[in-house]
Amino acid sequence: MSNIIIQNNIAFIPAAVERPIFYYIAATPTCILHTDNTPAVQLQVFRNSSDPDDVYYAMLSLQTQLASSQAAAQAAARSCPAIPPDAVLQPLQAIACTATLNIPGILPEQPNRASLSNEQVCYLFGRIAKKEDIEVLVALLRSPQSAPVAVSYKVDYLQQLPPSTFELEANWQEVYDYLQTSVGFNILILSVDIKDISSTLISQRTVKIKTRQSDPDSHIIQAGEELTDILISEFFTPAFAHQAPEAPPRFGFYLQQVSLKETDNRRLSAKLSETTAVKRSLYPQALLGVLVENSDYQPQRVIELIDLKDDFFAHRTVNVHLLNPELDDNILLVVANMTYGKQNQALKFNAAASQPQTFTRPSLLDPNTGEMIWPVSYQFTVYFQQPIGGLASVSSGPMSTSLGDVFLDVESLYARYDFTIKTQSRFNWDWYDSVLVTVICQHLRQKNNRIAKSFLLDQHTTHVNYPLMLPDADLWQFDVTKQYSNAANAPHIPATLSQAIGQDVFIFSALYPQRTLQVAAGFDWQVVRQATVFLSYNSGPDGPVLQQMQMFTEDGENPQSFSADQLNADCRTIALEILVEFQPDHSNGNDPRINTTTDADFIDIAKLI
Repeated sequence: MSNIIIQNNIAFIPAAVERPIFYYIAATPTCILHTDNTPAVQLQVFRNSSDPDDVYYAMLSLQTQLASSQAAAQAAARSCPAIPPDAVLQPLQAIACTATLNIPGILPEQPNRASLSNEQVCYLFGRIAKKEDIEVLVALLRSPQSAPVAVSYKVDYLQQLPPSTFELEANWQEVYDYLQTSVGFNILILSVDIKDISSTLISQRTVKIKTRQSDPDSHIIQAGEELTDILISEFFTPAFAHQAPEAPPRFGFYLQQVSLKETDNRRLSAKLSETTAVKRSLYPQALLGVLVENSDYQPQRVIELIDLKDDFFAHRTVNVHLLNPELDDNILLVVANMTYGKQNQALKFNAAASQPQTFTRPSLLDPNTGEMIWPVSYQFTVYFQQPIGGLASVSSGPMSTSLGDVFLDVESLYARYDFTIKTQSRFNWDWYDSVLVTVICQHLRQKNNRIAKSFLLDQHTTHVNYPLMLPDADLWQFDVTKQYSNAANAPHIPATLSQAIGQDVFIFSALYPQRTLQVAAGFDWQVVRQATVFLSYNSGPDGPVLQQMQMFTEDGENPQSFSADQLNADCRTIALEILVEFQPDHSNGNDPRINTTTDADFIDIAKLI
């Protein structure tokens, strides 16, 4: 998390040290605003119509987002000295996102899946049953600036890491078992405590530091920082700490229940010899006062008292909404399967029928208490068309609600992942005439589920965007192969490179160190009509001999650069064969063919005659 830059409420994440690309995302969540500038915050208190003091329950709902834009990111970047003026700014592509509504002592912390769109919209809700808790919450919402109500986001993304001087090795199930024993699931822990846990895991050699030549102990500080990032990203969820009434809430983490099925296949740490892409997380969070800042917050509109008559309890009714009624063009159908007791119903939504639908069934009573049974189980499935592979589907998994409204966040089940494939601005097309780029998406659980697509880049096509709808985006890993075709008369090695990627593919022309030689031809062009130079360079003991031809005339006498791939730093010798064509009657007996070698960085072939 240390590489995150925050400027003007925009968080910037550098793609990699050598690439001028920065991903951006809002650093603080806000409430979605209605058209009249009121925030999407609602507390509904349900009372007995015959006795207003008889409160049944209350429902609190918020709609939040991480709102950012290209214009806001550009403005923030201009005022940040750490971001170069020519930086490419791209929205951060999330592979998973949750938001948690924190009201200490009133609501249990429960992460809710958020949309994987660029604004990470989330519908947050909670049911409060105790009358005294409802009274406290009503009082808090009358003064939002001082209310200890907060929203904590966790946004997972892929960070590309270059080959490292060390890597971490661990049995992650063993690490998780240690966290369960030392931390537990209901204890709020601060980030500084997780750093201490990282140090302990390394000192106990539960997590080992692997290096090539240097002493592993020399990397303890950096390894501890990387392990802390891994632990927080993989095993913890953000929350606000319980504090005394006069003290502000404190940001921390809870250990979460996780499955480690994919951990062995997932890349978590930087590697010694290869570029990798690891999952990392950031944690935008805000108190209610910040969430509703710059909105027309009116307590009398936020707090709604609803009187219920007895016939309300005759039926269990749930209104089912699409959180975003504008479905992606690739989505064919959304099916919500509702279950109350033994009664089932499937509600179907599509682009032509996206309006809310109602699930209603006669109420069931608890045989022990005689009270109405509230929970309704549901899950929803999204059917969509893939560009490769045809029809596919993804499901939310089972959920339950005791509320009167359910919002189906279709965009939380898939990511519109947009790969950016781009050559560096100074890519040398004299070295390579094309690069064939193949993006490979591999599902971690389904080895046969693999998507690959190729793009040809050349001097006419230097930038391609590849949008792809991916269900369960956190269960994919991405790789790329880059096949370089060298240009004619270019002393460069055709190469195929493979590496892990995050959301961008950046293409460089300098794949190896370069052995360069400036060749000048300071001839008297009254004597010499043309000079042709054949340069040969042995790139390494096991490498190929690289060659180039250069031609000099009076109209083209400027020095030319020979730049060849150098596989071995000790290999410097360049062989030159020079053919000189003299003007008529000006050879003066000079040999028109000259052979020489040089280890220098500059040569004037005219001085060899």
